[in-house]
Amino acid sequence: MEEKNEEETITQNPFAGFNASLMNDEDIIKFWIQPHILFGKQAYGIDLTGSIPVVLMGGRGTGKTMLLRFMSNDVQIKNHISRNRDVKKFLKKAKYIGVYYRFDGTSMASFSNRYVSEVAWETLFKHYFELIIGQKYIMMLFNLKKEECIVLNPEQEQKLVVQLLNIIDPNTKIEVNENSCLEHIFNLIQKKINNVFEFVNNSALSKNVQFEDYILNSGDLIFGMPTIIQNFIQEIQGKNIIILLDEYENLRELQQKIINTLIKHTRLPVSFRIGTRINGFKTFDTLNQGEFLMVDADYRIIQFEDILLAKDKEFRKLLKKIARRKLELIPSFKNSNIIDINNILGHINPEEEAMIVVFGKIMEKQEIEKYSIDKYILEAKHINEIIKIVKKNNPKQSELILRQIIYPQNPLIEMLNLLLLKRDYKIEEVIKLFKTYTIGKKTNIDFKKYNDLYNKNKLGLLYQLISLNKPKQKLYAGFDVFCMLSSGIMRNFLELCYQCFNTALFSETDELFGKGRISFSAQTEGAKIRSTRVYEDTIDRIPEYGNEIKSLVRSLGAIYSAWQMDARLSEPELTYFCVDKTSLSEEARKVLDSAVRWSALQQKKSMKGKSPGEPLLDVYALNRILAPYFEISYRLRGRIGRFTKNDIESMMFGSDSEKQRVVTKLGREPVFEEKITLIDFLVRGDRSED
Repeated sequence: MEEKNEEETITQNPFAGFNASLMNDEDIIKFWIQPHILFGKQAYGIDLTGSIPVVLMGGRGTGKTMLLRFMSNDVQIKNHISRNRDVKKFLKKAKYIGVYYRFDGTSMASFSNRYVSEVAWETLFKHYFELIIGQKYIMMLFNLKKEECIVLNPEQEQKLVVQLLNIIDPNTKIEVNENSCLEHIFNLIQKKINNVFEFVNNSALSKNVQFEDYILNSGDLIFGMPTIIQNFIQEIQGKNIIILLDEYENLRELQQKIINTLIKHTRLPVSFRIGTRINGFKTFDTLNQGEFLMVDADYRIIQFEDILLAKDKEFRKLLKKIARRKLELIPSFKNSNIIDINNILGHINPEEEAMIVVFGKIMEKQEIEKYSIDKYILEAKHINEIIKIVKKNNPKQSELILRQIIYPQNPLIEMLNLLLLKRDYKIEEVIKLFKTYTIGKKTNIDFKKYNDLYNKNKLGLLYQLISLNKPKQKLYAGFDVFCMLSSGIMRNFLELCYQCFNTALFSETDELFGKGRISFSAQTEGAKIRSTRVYEDTIDRIPEYGNEIKSLVRSLGAIYSAWQMDARLSEPELTYFCVDKTSLSEEARKVLDSAVRWSALQQKKSMKGKSPGEPLLDVYALNRILAPYFEISYRLRGRIGRFTKNDIESMMFGSDSEKQRVVTKLGREPVFEEKITLIDFLVRGDRSED
């Protein structure tokens, strides 16, 4: 029997390599799935191919780059061909032609040093940006010509080139000859770009460097070249020319002002699509005094990152489609029909997880009925906690009482009985509520009361059950949970899949390919790896305020953990807070903005304060991908904890002792924006969003 090469037996992880910035055009097409759900209702009426500029805003991994690159002419033409369509009909069908450019942070930062004035840098960057986009236009023409989407005979091309050269450098005298071709234009622009960086590099070393080249004015090429091109090339007439700018946050404030001015005063057929992180705009000002970009008047906005997407059915369908596309590309998964991520990850509910904590596995009804009650009472750690309270209150009848409130079929019910006893409910009342619930008298008010308490608290009860059974840990597993942990960011979901597939391919190959499943423990391990890397590797490396953000996140994790371990579960699963942002120092506001920009925190809709006339309170949630690291809930529920200026700023900037003092204070005595009693809760119902 022929032995297989070791490399042939290794199955590739389907979720390896999904950074759109690093993909080639073919991969963009291969993995493209319409992301309309990311836009939701907010995109209603917004034409991504139209003349109105659009800002695409969201954290890293939300799909901005994928969309912008898909809209580029390079990808659009190849996508047209891949569908077995006549390439000559591409421009007949196309509403627009896109040119893509990604702002590199290192290059943008180089347009600044102490030897050159800000006015000079402004002029030079305007010139540079014109050249970059001008070169992109020429590359667009190269591409259209190469694929025979347009026909340019030598004479037409020579005349077009002369017209373009007249605006690129009118000081240069040009004759129409065989050298007047698009390649000549491309090389000339590249030479001028090289001149810019030669000046940039030399100016960092000397005060007296001169820039000797024709300086373009803002808009000369960006708006001028498309007009000339459309006059010469009939197939492009009437098409929008869309400039697709990615990673806008990498621009300095002055550079954003320059491009903001172009966006505000854009001229047809040109329009803009801007991809940026949340809070990626350092300014909305233009170069004109008192003038600024106004949403809806000058541009539309689509926000990709939405923490509430996790529960959206359409978003989940999108994640399933993306996962299926990746799984189908690996023969070993496709041939075994292991392509449905919903089935691979499966689902686990709190009741099943509670059984795993107590019994070591999910128990069937018949197994529980045969299980020794005496052994259960002796070995179950949470039962011991119930025994302590029952003996304290009624030592003589403790054995009888205990058997009236234990329920091995669902340890979380027992945890609820324990919680009620800790909340000073009388034993007789707990027994009455419990019996009404287990009998199933749904019309009885006691059933509704107990059922509401259970549904509101069951995940919190699970955390407490786990805390009594250390070193057992909370499971972060199942398709639903992975969707929640993604926090509306596709890359989080894909990275969670990548990490758990890595674990399964290493240690659970037989189960994966035999049953088409990944164990919940392997999923949890993958989730913790992803969560730890976000906390330790990403937050640590945030270029601005990374230390302060990490300090704030670490404190929040400790506070939320303390709230969820509260023996009385006065408000379970708190993972977000509100603050009057206007009360904070400028530095603290910048830390919060940066935390949102890098998706360490996610901002929710502002809410009204308690007092009339009080400013709106800003609401922030800890990114749920961090839940496994801190072993806290991945849901948004209940009331919102309110922090003061001193609380927030101590967590960001305080000494270790100051931070610990705030964490201890808030963890022990949460301050809520809204006061609410148990009766209020039963009247209003649970307002949670998850």
